[in-house]
Amino acid sequence: MQNSDYPGYIIRNQFDAEINKCQAAITENPNDAEALANLAHMYIVLWCYGFIPHAEAIPIAKDAVEKALEIDANNSTAHVSQALINESLWDWENVENELKLGLELAPDSALAHNWYANYLYATSRFDEAYATAEKAIELSPDPGYKIGLGAVSYFAQDFERLKKEMLAVIEVHPEYAPAYDWLGMAYIQLKDFDNSIDVYEKAATFSGRLGEILGGLGHAYGIAGNEAEARRVLNEMLSFDEKTYMPPVQIAFVYAGLNDDENTFRMLERAYSEKSWELIFARTEPWLEHLQDDVRMKNILSKMKFPPLG
Repeated sequence: MQNSDYPGYIIRNQFDAEINKCQAAITENPNDAEALANLAHMYIVLWCYGFIPHAEAIPIAKDAVEKALEIDANNSTAHVSQALINESLWDWENVENELKLGLELAPDSALAHNWYANYLYATSRFDEAYATAEKAIELSPDPGYKIGLGAVSYFAQDFERLKKEMLAVIEVHPEYAPAYDWLGMAYIQLKDFDNSIDVYEKAATFSGRLGEILGGLGHAYGIAGNEAEARRVLNEMLSFDEKTYMPPVQIAFVYAGLNDDENTFRMLERAYSEKSWELIFARTEPWLEHLQDDVRMKNILSKMKFPPLG
């Protein structure tokens, strides 16, 4: 993925490089369970980041996981990836057990701890989520795991803590787009809209205008009262959506910032039909909080058959 007109091409290039490594390893040794498990994980990540839809990512991931587990039933990465596939299908009963198994098989896996923390904060089990995310950071210097810790603070609505966590990441990694993304989220909730827009613009630049970040930027402009700039970002996203895939939840976030409930729900219904990643946080996402009592939101959440919160 070299086209700079593709949203998020800078990050996508990194993921594609990892996929190429996995495919090369599998070509050399078709029985390389870890390479197959990692391939599955990378396609799941492409879906989570909104580069490709569920219908494209999950069948490839599912096939790779099945092959990996046939070769090595005790491969931790394969079980973590299976958990994420289950989550993507909203098969909640079979998510946590697979994540726990992944951790049991590889107690020193930062990846397994990170994804288990993700499930825990998605279900508002914040004390467990903090401890699990902090363990991932202990096990790996990858700044992505610090984003995972920040996500716990976001959904726990401790926005000052999130701000401090992301500023600390940026101090060490000054061009790391995800840190600016989550810092922008903290500033929005702290009603510091000027700083939110500033860091979101940086995140957009450092990511190559990733859809997830454009959604936040447009949302920030909207709730700051700058409708013209919000619609500029929205039109950019809609233009991308005509040429490639743009996650509908991210478009919904811009409409939500503009207080356009009809188009917000139009995009959320599309997200439901496409099984968009971000919907697993729909119950606790602050940007959708004002819609929780709307019958349309209740219908979406009911159809997803979530496990209990907290």
